[in-house]
Amino acid sequence: MNATFLKSIVNIEDLPKSDRPQIALVGRSNVGKSSLINHLVNQKNLARVSASPGRTRTINIFDVDKRFFLIDLPGYGFAKASKEKRIAFENLLNDYMTRAEHLKFVLVIVDARLGLSDIDREMLTFLETTSVPFAVIANKIDKLKKSEILALQREVAKDEHGIKLILHSNVTDSGQGEIRQAIEQAIKAAAKK
Repeated sequence: MNATFLKSIVNIEDLPKSDRPQIALVGRSNVGKSSLINHLVNQKNLARVSASPGRTRTINIFDVDKRFFLIDLPGYGFAKASKEKRIAFENLLNDYMTRAEHLKFVLVIVDARLGLSDIDREMLTFLETTSVPFAVIANKIDKLKKSEILALQREVAKDEHGIKLILHSNVTDSGQGEIRQAIEQAIKAAAKK
């Protein structure tokens, strides 16, 4: 995959004026969305990685192969931000999810060590009210023992959402191909509609 950073925006009206599919990444702050983007496209420094949670305060747009856009949304649940900033992030996220007409697939990134949090479950419930397909990416699985991975899979399997779960690690390269395949399937399915 060949990807380039296109721009950062704070208003939905500034999304690219293109009918190319948009693939959004969403998750709690500090869950590793930027690292996942870099791993997905095999570029170390495409998306800016920060050790501090809550650094993504805009919608960051990446052009992938001139075929689709990866949309990196602000992280949710960042407790250290002011109430006003948290509300602004939530409004921007909600605005994008409800108004982006070319949104075709959502990758919900969760920290494998923590599993699905209440706020992640709220996001999944919200996504079920839309017609946009989604998958859950359990990130940082290299930090888990096999027994912990199995426990995570059981937790997600019993969840009422019927979730497609993909295990991912930048360290072991797990999940990269599966995420790419899920994106391609979503793009093909959207093209048939």
